[in-house]
Amino acid sequence: MNFAAPQSRRISRVAVAMAASTLLAWQSWAAPRGGQLTYAEPILPDTYNPITTSDNETSLRLSELLFESLVFIDYKGEVKGRLAEKWNTFNGNQRITFYLRKDVKWHDGVPFTASDVKFTYDAIMDQMSDVRPETRQALSVIKSVTVRGDNVITFDFASSVAEPERRFLFKILPEHAFEGKTALSKFDKFSKNPIGTGYYKFDRESKNHDVMLSAFKDHYGGSANISDIKMVYQPEVTLLMQSLLLNAADLVVEVPPGKVAEIANAGKFQVIPYNSLAFAFFGYNCDNPVLNIKEVRQAFTLALDRAKMLEDIYFGKGELISGPFSPASWGYNPDVPVKPYDPVKAKQLLEKAGIRDNDGDKVLDYKGKPLKFRLKIPIYSGNEGGLSVCLRFKHYLKAVGIDIEIEQREYQKWKEEVKGKHDFDIVFAEWLFDNSSDISSLFHSANSKPPFGDNFISYKNPKVDSLLDVFSRTINHEVRRRLNYQLHEILAEESPYTFLWTLEKNAAIANKVQKVIVHPYRFFTFVNEWFISGDERN
Repeated sequence: MNFAAPQSRRISRVAVAMAASTLLAWQSWAAPRGGQLTYAEPILPDTYNPITTSDNETSLRLSELLFESLVFIDYKGEVKGRLAEKWNTFNGNQRITFYLRKDVKWHDGVPFTASDVKFTYDAIMDQMSDVRPETRQALSVIKSVTVRGDNVITFDFASSVAEPERRFLFKILPEHAFEGKTALSKFDKFSKNPIGTGYYKFDRESKNHDVMLSAFKDHYGGSANISDIKMVYQPEVTLLMQSLLLNAADLVVEVPPGKVAEIANAGKFQVIPYNSLAFAFFGYNCDNPVLNIKEVRQAFTLALDRAKMLEDIYFGKGELISGPFSPASWGYNPDVPVKPYDPVKAKQLLEKAGIRDNDGDKVLDYKGKPLKFRLKIPIYSGNEGGLSVCLRFKHYLKAVGIDIEIEQREYQKWKEEVKGKHDFDIVFAEWLFDNSSDISSLFHSANSKPPFGDNFISYKNPKVDSLLDVFSRTINHEVRRRLNYQLHEILAEESPYTFLWTLEKNAAIANKVQKVIVHPYRFFTFVNEWFISGDERN
């Protein structure tokens, strides 16, 4: 799972339905080839190396065009082979063997082999590599890797692993491009001139940060229908929408909620809804002695009119949540209700915790001191609604006697202070999920140590730890579902987060681009099937 930062993820039900109907309509028809697709991004990529990109969604989408993984998630949310033709599991899911395609070439013409897979694994596990902690953590259960020839590789796990193939969604790198060096940096030369096996190859980046890609004609699946893809950088949201309306861009991945109707009414675009399985939250630093009191956290949640916030700020395009999953996730417990807006009960809970106005200044005190908390919010294009959410939070908390100071930080600085140093009281953020519903990194006490743990709120609960440990060892899907239901119930009660909502996202793409199916997290997974119609290809 990732921060929803510059701008933890299954296929959405909307995307599945669209995919099913589209496939039936097009399955017997050969799409025309040619043309250029231009899409606009509000944030620059931080690297072209898919292993070292952190939570930069621009880089993530580009990596989906340039690189491939052993397996991928299809329209139905099921695991299918990409670079791997097939795989077998053995010894109660303690071993998995992948049988790789024999017709894959890197963009420079070098054949792809199992050694590239082994190299990528070694690079991820190299402690000197600039790699997402959750990527390394997902592979930490592997105890050995054996290359059994050019096209066969075996991974042995320390214990049985549920759905082990889902741990191999990471992109594969070319061993020959690194000269044996496994300590990867997002600033090395490969990150400026990447070589992948994907449907598109990297051509160049211009001085104004436009990125040019061209269809890889030697791809084992055949050349993609669209000849060229151009990514243009536009950090201003207003100009981003204008570029779409004035035909300077064919695609915007995420249209602001307030602009969806305007784009749809223009008549030139397909507006495609999708659900990234993300959820927004306020997180409370449990190292703060006041915020470590459960009743205080519960009170903060009850003090917020989240339904009104969702309606006013995001035009109601989302759904309130009661726990640490999107409602579209199999881990979400539908029997846990969303806490209501109840400022009266919020004040009662604060009183119960010994927090009251002792001097009549309308600011609550705790042990003789007025309460004031620092709320940190990241600044980046696309998070304009986040400031409005935090201002509402400040307003609602002031109504029950709590003073909130909002501290805005440029995204990287925010990340350093929050995740690296735990220097905050309250944080506003969003988590993005892929195909997983494993929340161990968020709430297990073992992941609370800075600077790498995702449990930066320092939440500690032995019962939660125990359930998460059992979850990690459990293979049976239904048992895992029940464990997540229990975790959902406990965390809803404990309120280490104020769980806010999951938002509906909308992409806009010009009508000339046909057969568009989007992956809600990686977006371009099915881009090889897209095509540009008629004279628009010129």
